[in-house]
Amino acid sequence: MELLMALVERDAELDAIHAVLASVTGGRGATVLVEGPPGMGKTAVLAAVSEHAVSLGVRGLTAVGGELEQDLPFAIVRQLFEPPLRTGSVARRAELLAGAAGLAEPVFGHHGGQGAASAQGDVVYGLYWLSANLAESGPLLMVVDDVHWADGASLRFLSHLSRRIADLPVLLLLAGRPGPVLDGLVGGALGGVAPHVVRLRPLSDEAVGTLVRRDLAADADDEFCRACAVATGGNPFLLAEALANLRENGTRPVVAQAGRIGHLRADAISRAVLTRVARLGPEAVRFARALAVLETAAEPRHVAALAGLSIEAAAIAADGLAREAVVTAHHPICFVHPLVRTAVYTDSSSLLRAAEHKRAARLLAADHAGAEQLAPHLLAAEPEADPWVVGSLHSAAVSALGRGAPEAAATYLTRARNEPPAPVLRGPLVALLGRVLGMAGRSARAVEVLREAISLTDPLPERLQLVVELGFLLTQTGRSAEAAGMAELARGLANGHEGELPVSMHAALAGLELIAMRNPATILNGLDAVAAGLSGTSDEDRMLLATLAFGAVATGDRPAGEVAALAEAAAAGPLPARDGWILVNYASAALNLTDRMADSLELLDRGLDATRQRGDVWDFRYLSMLRSHTAWYAGRLVEAEGDARAALDEVPGEPRRFNTPLAAAVLVDALVERGKPDEARRVLDEFGISDHQPTDTIIMHFVPVARARLRLRLNEPAEALTDLLEVGRFLAGGGYRNPGFAEWRTDAVRAHLALGQSGAAVALARENLELAREFGARRSIARALRTTALTTSGSCRLDLLAQAVELLDGSEADLERACCLIAYGAALRRAGQRTLAVGPLRHGLDLATRCGALGRAASARDELRAAGARPRRDAVTGRDALTAMELRVAELAAEDGKTNKVIAQELFVSARTVESHLTAAYRKLAIQGRPQLRAALRNPAYSNRSAK
Repeated sequence: MELLMALVERDAELDAIHAVLASVTGGRGATVLVEGPPGMGKTAVLAAVSEHAVSLGVRGLTAVGGELEQDLPFAIVRQLFEPPLRTGSVARRAELLAGAAGLAEPVFGHHGGQGAASAQGDVVYGLYWLSANLAESGPLLMVVDDVHWADGASLRFLSHLSRRIADLPVLLLLAGRPGPVLDGLVGGALGGVAPHVVRLRPLSDEAVGTLVRRDLAADADDEFCRACAVATGGNPFLLAEALANLRENGTRPVVAQAGRIGHLRADAISRAVLTRVARLGPEAVRFARALAVLETAAEPRHVAALAGLSIEAAAIAADGLAREAVVTAHHPICFVHPLVRTAVYTDSSSLLRAAEHKRAARLLAADHAGAEQLAPHLLAAEPEADPWVVGSLHSAAVSALGRGAPEAAATYLTRARNEPPAPVLRGPLVALLGRVLGMAGRSARAVEVLREAISLTDPLPERLQLVVELGFLLTQTGRSAEAAGMAELARGLANGHEGELPVSMHAALAGLELIAMRNPATILNGLDAVAAGLSGTSDEDRMLLATLAFGAVATGDRPAGEVAALAEAAAAGPLPARDGWILVNYASAALNLTDRMADSLELLDRGLDATRQRGDVWDFRYLSMLRSHTAWYAGRLVEAEGDARAALDEVPGEPRRFNTPLAAAVLVDALVERGKPDEARRVLDEFGISDHQPTDTIIMHFVPVARARLRLRLNEPAEALTDLLEVGRFLAGGGYRNPGFAEWRTDAVRAHLALGQSGAAVALARENLELAREFGARRSIARALRTTALTTSGSCRLDLLAQAVELLDGSEADLERACCLIAYGAALRRAGQRTLAVGPLRHGLDLATRCGALGRAASARDELRAAGARPRRDAVTGRDALTAMELRVAELAAEDGKTNKVIAQELFVSARTVESHLTAAYRKLAIQGRPQLRAALRNPAYSNRSAK
């Protein structure tokens, strides 16, 4: 189809795209989707925009989707990025893949020794930074034609880029056919993003008439021209083909011939294409069919071999087809339009096409093509129980995983299972398929396949491993009852074989049982028995010790000192390369709840550093959630809020993970203590945790407890008590009794008192204090003493609070210290000891202010005024005025050598977002820039500038 015909009546569409491109050259990126049926001129519009971009000095990258390449991992991505990576110098390649962009190397076949697990989830983040690095030298145009045929892994990248593109000088220009595929792309992959949509409309009757008179006959009758418009539907490609057919047949463009035009519809034009091919002879037909099977960018020697032609005969056939406008005349040889390829491809039976695809795969394999190149052909072949097919597809799946493309790997393994494999291979192959489906986010299907894999697996170690994996997957997808069933099945399989199990399996099984709320006493006894024979130095040993520490701190089955020793041993040394986040999760919780808050935060920081190095955004968010929870315990509320927001930093349209409600809950906790109850309520509503839902796993108690604390602050004690007592029944009934692990009792005491239920409050406070003393963590005991004091009066209350204050002297638990000091000072003031009250109240005010506990600080100021003292005013500028994210960015920027780009990569945000936060921080700190930042953050003269 001539370019000029395709661009007729496209000025408005081109002007709209050019306007977006102009904004991109100004630094603001965008996504444009050109939509139209096949033959409407999408490719010509993209070519025109690309030409205009060149005139503006905008660099272009181009990719085209192919029907046969939909299952090639990152096929679109590789077309886009391989040219600049391949053609640049070694130094330029290193520059482009510097920093987080290096995580994308597996996509291009450079695994660097990393396994599939480390590549999965990282590469898309790396590809974003590769795009950013390319755009540093100037605006960038990324063109993807026929995006409806894009592979799943590339769509994942396009989605990631689209949601963050506004901060890059990049125009992502996509073109595709309307229909279910494109609707799924916009509603799914680009969900939450509003691309500029340009819809190509059919040519008007007037435009068709102009083209008929230009390309067929200047004196064509009006009725003849209208007949051409009706027959082709104003489709430029179909019109061009129709006019070529009319010229060839010598049809005169007069009214009397208008009736013949009705036969030139799409199906007739397809027949006309086939007629042109057939007229060239059998060798041309064989060449065209072979090219249709091999599809995009086929090597001439492969087309010749598949067609059974010599290279010379193939060249003659290709030349004839090019003269008939069936294929291109340049290398690589391809059809002039997808509709032409479809016409040729479908001109044979499905069985014959399947056989040709398998023959093509054999031919490519004989030429030493990689397994991934064979895979699209094997997917199109008929199952024949061929071991070679199974092996090739398995190899292709492993390669796809290495590139970080589980979508393609799942497709290959599904087809391999249907071949089918030999019985001895079926179990391992199905097991791998189940795991890969889980990686690809297809959890429901992964559960089904893993169940099948368990039924096909006989050896105990492998079967037990699959049961445990399925149990964790069920937990993460909210199917706790089924997860408990898997835990029970796993324990049944392990009984009597404990001595045969590796340490890692003991730890994994125990972790599943703890999360699924199985009998903790039995679990911990088993772990103790295994731990007794360990050196404690290997990664497996340390994982088991971490699991034991977590179970012990949740149940309170031994003194805090013993639990801390287990956690410290687990945390010693480098984090395991595999599942290191699990060790961090378990050990940090144990350290936190045994009064080692600083050690807990340090371990979490190590875990977060590891996620940044891997570019693993999901583990980053999960550990940020845990760090927020620990920072809340330690009284570092600004950090707690910042970590929680980082854990919730999802982009609209991204699927929410199981930890999202947990992250929302810890943010609610931080906001309540920060004196922002209205904002906390909005978080409950936004993340769907405002309504009651049963607690079904051990960690999900975060949600109802945080909701209850907010309700107490909002004077809704009855609703709060309902949440808290249900959590209590769930945890205590399951044997998880440590009051510091889930502090539902202390808050339930306050709710009972608010409802006038003093008897229940006294009994629960007494139980809480006894359990806290039994475990022996200072913060937990002090909180229990402060809570018990609420149920007493007079000297008894003063004595309990004095004990709490003394117990926390020198403690890391600054927030609880502040609470105890303020409560003690208030009790002294109410007892008429106003002079004695001032000291603890001032100390409590200072601590509360340092913690960022605005509500507690306000209470302390009120008490100081009532005691006759004059409290200092709040800081309204300086460090205390920074938001959680501003402080987080400023602290990183104050470190030597950390550029905005490096900070952005560490925090999984854009460089522009970092720049925005730093600008706000400079203004609030009253400084000019980075050189003054460290002093401004550390010097009280900056942070308390307005203090009196």
